[in-house]
Parts: sequence; structure tokens; C-alpha cells
Amino acid sequence: MRFPTKEEARDMLSLAAPIAALQLGMMLYGVVDMMFLGRLGPEAISGVGVANAVYFGLFIAGLGTMLGIDTLASRAWGAGQPAVAAGVFVHALALALAVASAAFAATFLAPAFFALMRVDPAVAATARGFLAVVRFMMFPGLLFVACRQYLQAQDVTRPLMWAVALGNLVNAFLNWVLIFGHLGAPALGVRGSALASLSANVVMAAFVGAAAASRVSASGWKFHGWHRPVFVDLLALGVPAGLQTLVEVFAFGFTTVLLSRLGPVPTAGHQIALNLASVTFMVPLGISMAAAVRVGQALGRRDGPGAARAGDAALSLGLAFMSTTALLFWAVPGTLVRLYTEDAAVLAAAVPLIFIAALFQVFDGAQVVLTGALRGAGETRLALLANVLGHWCVGIPIGAYLGLGRGWGPTGLWCGLLIGLVATSGILFTAWRARSAPLRAAAVTS
Repeated sequence: MRFPTKEEARDMLSLAAPIAALQLGMMLYGVVDMMFLGRLGPEAISGVGVANAVYFGLFIAGLGTMLGIDTLASRAWGAGQPAVAAGVFVHALALALAVASAAFAATFLAPAFFALMRVDPAVAATARGFLAVVRFMMFPGLLFVACRQYLQAQDVTRPLMWAVALGNLVNAFLNWVLIFGHLGAPALGVRGSALASLSANVVMAAFVGAAAASRVSASGWKFHGWHRPVFVDLLALGVPAGLQTLVEVFAFGFTTVLLSRLGPVPTAGHQIALNLASVTFMVPLGISMAAAVRVGQALGRRDGPGAARAGDAALSLGLAFMSTTALLFWAVPGTLVRLYTEDAAVLAAAVPLIFIAALFQVFDGAQVVLTGALRGAGETRLALLANVLGHWCVGIPIGAYLGLGRGWGPTGLWCGLLIGLVATSGILFTAWRARSAPLRAAAVTS
């Protein structure tokens, strides 16, 4: 790996910065939800956290199947073929509806899963009520993702920013109205928060859908029926990416479910720490998406060295940002937790986990950026393998042993997450070095 030049860093930032801002804006939904729900107490935070472990595990897996759009549409755009990129997008929309339907159906298995994992009964009841509403977000959520990936592949980010800003306003306003019963509305508690999130997702999907439709129309693409090879290409890239995100997200979700056995307070502390780590993760996730686009565009131009440089530039930016957030987590953990709650017990549960989160920031940032760079190069299976080995063969077993077997509690489970991220990022770094070596040597010839 080489450090990027100023021009390479500027080129990556021109796309990564708005995408990262977009990801932070989307993460703001969860932060706002937690701030409002924190006023209802630890049980509400814990219940929503457990429900989100299921919902977002399924949603992120569905999102992963949409990531083939990055590779195919960005290569078509880089090759000067906007109509081909539009065709990829239209086929991806059909795929998004199918995946959303499957994920929606899978959420009905959640109560049995809660019982199997012996989730605290009060927490499980809250989780079921929240999930009964948010499961409907699968449809607007995945449609938004398909539109976003298509627009990003063309360096179009402004409509996405406006959509997320508008969605955040809708979400915050409806949280205030529906959770506590303002303006004559009934006080719905956690269900009110779920309805607010659903409404905001519908608004966002409609906004970016209009922007994407405009780009399709301008591309000159015409519908001539469905083409099986396009679906095959999308699935060949997207299924491993979807499984990879499922494996990664469920590693954290499974940890949440294991923690829920310890009661509402430890689970609430875990959920706050995880929410903070998720906020910082949005920036390298945005850089990862930009890396996939820039690597794909370079390969579309048959510029192998440029693709390798784009991946290196993205990794350098991701590491620099996460090193900074690691220092922030280490310096003021209590201040960060107090943004969510003043509950002394929850504060005491969350602060030790923030210290561990500080340690895994760099490794978490590295693994997600490397995943994006590899995806742009058309490689999604290695990221799946790395996450299976790193999280489920190493991190989760060690965390379960330390947290539950040795009695370390949440600290032990989070040590497992840290070890899993170290292993995963190491495997992916090795994979990127191997994949990018021939690209650095000469221009792409095929």
C-alpha cells in the first residue's frame, strides 16, 4: 500500500465526503430515536435495541444484495455507457422488491428467536411491539438503497443529501409527537418511534426515486424486457456481499441478544456504546462506498493502476478518520454517554464499553473500506470469508467464553468483538494486497 498524493486524496474526498455525510445523516435517525427513547427508561432502549438487532440484520443483508449496483453501474458509467447503467438499476429495483418481501417475511420469526435466546420477557415484549411496525420499512428502505447506489455510481449525491435531511426532520418531529402524545396525538411510546421511522423512510424513498427516474429518462434507456444475465451478474456480486453484511451485522446483533440475558441496564449500556460506534462507522462506510465507485470507474476506463491508487487512497482516509475518533472515545467516554442518558447505572455500564470501542475503531474502519475496494474490483466472496472466519470462528466464541463463561459480562463480549475485527481486517488487508498487485503492474487488458 502507498500513501495517496494530494490529487488522489482530493478525488476520493470529492465523492467520499458527501457519501459519508449521507451515512451520518442516516445514522442520525438512530441517534434521535435513542435520545427520545432514553426518556422512557432502560427497558425502552433495550427493547428497541434487540428489535433493531433483528431488523437491521435482515435489512443490511438485503442492502448487501444491492451492492452489485456499485460494481456494474460504476463500470458502465466509467466506460461512457449511461443506458447500460440505467438498465442495471431497473433490474436492481425488481430485485429490491423481491429481497424486501423475503426479509419482511423473516421478521415474523423474531418472537421464536427471542424465546430461544431467552431474552428478558419485558425486553422481548417491547421488541415485538417495535418490530411489528418497522418490518414495513424493508420496502421503502431497500428501494432507497437501490436508487442511492445508482446515483452514487454517477457521482450524483445532492438529491440523496436533500432526501436524508428531509427524512431526519420528519423523523424527529414525529418522534416528538408520537412517542409522548403532543399536538393531540396518542402517546404511543416505542411504537410511536417506529411509526416515525417508517414515515421518514417513505419520504426518502419517494424523493430519491424521483431523482433516479429522471436520470434513467435522460440516459436514453428503453425497456425491452427483463434480461437474465443482468440479474445473474447482480446476484453473483450481491449475494456474497449480502451474506457478508449479514454475517458482520449479526455478529453485533447476536452479541446484543446474548447481552439481553443480563437484564435491561447492561443491554442499555451496550446499546448506547454500539450506537456511538455505529455513528463513527458511518464515515468509513461512506468512504467504502466511494472506494467501490472509484475503483469500478477506473476499471471501466481500463485503468488498473488508477483502480489500485483509488483503493489505497480510500484506506488512508478511513484509517486517518478512525484514529481520530478512537482518541475522542478514549478522552471523553462519559460525556458521550450523557448525550443519551443521565441514568447512573446505564452510564456505568456503557463507559467501559466505550473504551473497548476506542480500541477497535481503526480495525473496523479498515475492514469496511477494504471491503468496498474489493467490491469495486468485482471481488465479494473474500469479504464474506473474512467475516465468517474473523467474527464467527474467532471473535464470537472468544467473546461468549469471556463474557458468559468467565463472568466478564459485557466487557468480555465486547473483547470478542474487538478480536473479531482485528482478525477480519487482517485477512482483508492481505486480500487487497494480492488483488491490487496485478492492477498496479499494468493497465487492465480485459
